[in-house]
Amino acid sequence: MSAEVVAGREVTLSRGGAGPPLLYLHGLVDVHSALPPDPPVPLLAGLAHGADVVAPALPGYAGSEPLGPRADLDDYAFHLVDLLDRLDWDRVTVVGASLGGWLAAELALRHPERVDRLVLLAPVGLDVPDERGELFFGAVAPRGVGGLGEARRLLFADPDGPVALDALPDELPRERARRWFGGLAGAAALGWTAPQLCNPKLAGRLGRIGVPTLVVWGSRDRVAPVGLADRWRTGLPHARLEVLDGAGHALGLEDPAQVGALVQSFVR
Repeated sequence: MSAEVVAGREVTLSRGGAGPPLLYLHGLVDVHSALPPDPPVPLLAGLAHGADVVAPALPGYAGSEPLGPRADLDDYAFHLVDLLDRLDWDRVTVVGASLGGWLAAELALRHPERVDRLVLLAPVGLDVPDERGELFFGAVAPRGVGGLGEARRLLFADPDGPVALDALPDELPRERARRWFGGLAGAAALGWTAPQLCNPKLAGRLGRIGVPTLVVWGSRDRVAPVGLADRWRTGLPHARLEVLDGAGHALGLEDPAQVGALVQSFVR
């Protein structure tokens, strides 16, 4: 884990592996570059077999400076382009989970010359009225009773299993809690307004994303229902869909081996 200065802002990132460049954009819970004692993210170790993986903490998460209260999707896309320039990467494979998947799609839409292939792991971002998930931000607000059980219920197929409890225990240490809620502030700035976590214009623009795309979804996703998966597959011109039976929203934490194998096969 290290810190880089990108366009005047500090960005926390982790890097590992060797091979073609791969940019991993985390989701709402798998903040890979968080400090100990946060659990590691095995998916990144798997992806590093055969790729030079850089996984930045998105603005506001895990030590990365926020973009500001008025930052919009264009600002996030410019931020990612600035990061690629800082890494001296011209064209890369981008893997994005949940919130990171939404931003990966927006990057490919605005700067297609920088994206070689796209992997979207249960991305949020589409507004489909009959396929809206449960409201996320109300569930993750601090509670005096019950801890983070409601957040785990939305994010994980097994909210009381060891993976979910390692990622979001009911009693978060002060530093972890500060980083968890601090990161959510950035996500809320983009997606608080109902319908949450979406760009109403994105569905009509998916056809402009011309790169090969792998879409991976969990059949028990409550944040982004699996019915959205086919909207991504049919909206993107060159997309393939894989649905993991029994998985929830946090795919990279729940089934890192299967997700990693799918990504590696697609990239190769």
